[in-house]
Amino acid sequence: MKKIMSFIFFGVTIYCFSQEKPTQLSINLSSGISIPSSNFSNESFASNGTYIEASGSYFFSKFGVGLSLGQFKNSTKDNLNSLTNSLDFTASNTFDDWSVFYYGFGPEYRASINKINASFLARTGIMAVQPINIQSTYNQNVDVSIPFYKLNTPKTSKISYFSTAIKIGYVINNKLSLFASANYLSAMSNELTLTESIVHDNNGNGTIDLEDIVKYNGADIALDITSKNIKPQYFNFGIGLSYSFGNTVHSVKRKRPGRTKYSNITLERKQTNNPNTTNVKRKRPGRTKYSNITLKRNSKKDLQKLVNISPKNNSSFKSSDELKKFTWQIIGEQISNPNYIIEVVKVGYNQKAQQTYIKTTSKTSINANVLFKNQPLNEGTYRWTVTETTSGTSSTPSYFTYSNCDVNFTISNDTIQCLGYEGADRRFKICFDATYASTTGDLTFNDALSGLTVWDQTYASIPFTLVAPNSSLVPQTGASGSTVSYCFEVTVSSSVTSIGFGLQGDDLDPSPTECKPGVSLTFDELPSCICDECGDKTLSFDNFNISPNGATGNQFNLNGDINVNVPIYGIEFQIQSYSYSSAPSACSQGVSSIEESGMFLMPGTTINGSSTLQLFNETASNNPNSNNNATKAIKYTSTTPLSGPIPVNLTIGLPGPISGLDASCCTMTYTVCIKVRIFYENGNCKSCVFTHCFQFNNQ
Repeated sequence: MKKIMSFIFFGVTIYCFSQEKPTQLSINLSSGISIPSSNFSNESFASNGTYIEASGSYFFSKFGVGLSLGQFKNSTKDNLNSLTNSLDFTASNTFDDWSVFYYGFGPEYRASINKINASFLARTGIMAVQPINIQSTYNQNVDVSIPFYKLNTPKTSKISYFSTAIKIGYVINNKLSLFASANYLSAMSNELTLTESIVHDNNGNGTIDLEDIVKYNGADIALDITSKNIKPQYFNFGIGLSYSFGNTVHSVKRKRPGRTKYSNITLERKQTNNPNTTNVKRKRPGRTKYSNITLKRNSKKDLQKLVNISPKNNSSFKSSDELKKFTWQIIGEQISNPNYIIEVVKVGYNQKAQQTYIKTTSKTSINANVLFKNQPLNEGTYRWTVTETTSGTSSTPSYFTYSNCDVNFTISNDTIQCLGYEGADRRFKICFDATYASTTGDLTFNDALSGLTVWDQTYASIPFTLVAPNSSLVPQTGASGSTVSYCFEVTVSSSVTSIGFGLQGDDLDPSPTECKPGVSLTFDELPSCICDECGDKTLSFDNFNISPNGATGNQFNLNGDINVNVPIYGIEFQIQSYSYSSAPSACSQGVSSIEESGMFLMPGTTINGSSTLQLFNETASNNPNSNNNATKAIKYTSTTPLSGPIPVNLTIGLPGPISGLDASCCTMTYTVCIKVRIFYENGNCKSCVFTHCFQFNNQ
């Protein structure tokens, strides 16, 4: 299980790194209360305590990876005193606090709306539980102290753990954020060993009393010593500060000509009075990156997963006696009063059910003899899943086999990739390595295609096509062991939510023993099919200054550099919206020039040092008095690629003070939102759109 979880987290980390460009590092420090789970508290006397955590996160756009280092401390005093105070004699207690250090790593996802942001993260790593010694004694007299209860761990225990957390933050400025966090942390197994010593019930009355502690019938005091394994589990709630380095890069709106493609997630644009507003102080250069869309995800169910633990997928047993127990685990938010249904199905060719066993339980394990009612199982392949009925959460199917053959058949390096859409259907490519070793015989196939089957969540067959590196199934030698790589492609409708596949060998062994080795795997979550040619493109306004244009009172110059992370062949600016206020309110009559307010003005506006620009001005009226030097949109194109900082000087007309007043008598505050379109292919066929808002005044 530890290796599986580490592989999952490592894979997610590599995926995030391969998808996005690194953009931001944040350092976080938080502290708060630590609440042990009721099971752990009852077994260990741990009560509510405190925790402190330091972490770092490196974001690749909305995804990232992080490291966490922390400690909790939980007192045992209150719970032990509560126990001994109920006895019919006075006890003296000595205490140790539970002290746990932990460190881990894992993926993160971050979303934000205005100044509110949310982070969802998961971690896996090691928790180091410090030794603990708790003791209760009865003081018979001044000189004699009789210990009648002890609880201790002999040494520091290092245990694998998994945690999930959510952080809700408020952005104080572009570097500093305040956040509240909620975290669930659990050991992956009950590896923490406690030794418990308690006085023996000498007089046999069912309770520990004073007669048991002193002496009974001349016998010395006797202690019952037992060892038990427990699983540390904690809920942590706290507040903290986050400090960020670098610049946040957001997603961008895209425009793509030609074929329409679809997505199975929702992109929802957030409209406010001042969308995507960033404060820009006049004559104080800064760097801002921005976005005009928000990715909406994160349901409560995303933070919860039901995982099969044992028997592991594709386990092989020579007799039904070897399989002792089925175990599983809820990862993420725990469920109050859970109710589980475990289903074990013997399957034949093409996943057809031949025999089914079903049992319900409130625990996370069940003995095999209870499930199978002490009946031996027949040779064959079995599929098992667990469903929690109150939440509807189900585990990914796992497989095991009963066979007298000595076979080690496994699948590794499995990947699934969306290749795009064919009409409304999605096309996926699945690749994997098949490793086979056996002292019984080789892996062979009567038909080079019939040994591979593919099915959906209802176990209905899905047509497939084997592609490179092997267009047909390859026999594998058992004695020396071998690995073969396969890839196949499938096209499925939107109703398909999972894809499973299996390899089934043919029995060509001449001995009486029938050997038909098989191996299976299921992708319970299919990747999103999104094609976004703008997803890796970023744009920033660098070193921008905003200043009045001479003494006009209603014109302003926006000067700075535009930086794009890819070469471009053109850039277009468009006034999307503007708003203003005046103090005192009567010092401005608002729009004094219809043809200037909210317009780019010539001369004065230049892009890349050139005033040879394309203006999209008013022509519909055919009025010769129209101002041909005012435009809502302005465009610059180049036949050679532009890279690096692109100097921009934009002169913008806005409402100003009434005639006779200047900025010293009339303070005007503005919000101007500008849409920027970049053309990243020669010929201006493909473009990406960004939106940015400036806030400034005339002072």
